[in-house]
Amino acid sequence: MNTSAAAARLFRVPGIGRLIQSLYHAGRSLALNWGAAPFMRRYLRRPGPHKLHLGAGGAGLPGWLNTDLHPERWPTVRLNATRPFPLPTGVFDCIFSEHMIEHLPLDGARRMLSECFRVLKPDGRIRLATPDLDRVLRLYASPDTQPQAEYLRWAVPYGRHPADLPPAVVVINSLFHDHGHQFLLDEPTLDHLLRRAGFTGVQRCAPGESDDPQLRGLEIHQKVIGRMANDYETLVMEACKL
Repeated sequence: MNTSAAAARLFRVPGIGRLIQSLYHAGRSLALNWGAAPFMRRYLRRPGPHKLHLGAGGAGLPGWLNTDLHPERWPTVRLNATRPFPLPTGVFDCIFSEHMIEHLPLDGARRMLSECFRVLKPDGRIRLATPDLDRVLRLYASPDTQPQAEYLRWAVPYGRHPADLPPAVVVINSLFHDHGHQFLLDEPTLDHLLRRAGFTGVQRCAPGESDDPQLRGLEIHQKVIGRMANDYETLVMEACKL
């Protein structure tokens, strides 16, 4: 019997293919949830430094505890950043998150930063990368300057936006509403949120650059959208827990 052909016929039965897919994803989610807690404990028992990566997706960092709400592959483990982290207080040397916080509602972002502060060690650092609302809005306010014009020329075909409409309008709307974005931040707002969570020494950094060697060269978003686009649209900020 041809097993592959039989499986293909089974998937074509109305409702069966969807049921099998649902069972597969439910089982996969259960396995990832079940394995997360012991994996985290094992990671924290290793010699340091201990580093937490939030929103890793399928791009985990070597030596980091890579987490995501919907992990794509092991050993990235499931963690909902809007809820209390299933992690002890004061155990991480640094935290990194790239193009993730904008996917959270504002209250969720506040809770995430509060938990980040809690799980960091004294003198621990956090590094966040996210779309820069100020630069997004400049696309409309001054679309004819060279950086904005270059970004728009890239963004319209990249996002498959309608070319018969003003590019700034469609690109700005896309950055607000597409990709699962919920709340875009500018530098003063992210600075305020970090300080309200307890952080000090808040500073802006260029993508890939940091005074802390552990936080240098971490961003990979430029590999997805290109360096020019990433350098234009991305806000990177670091802060410290004293």
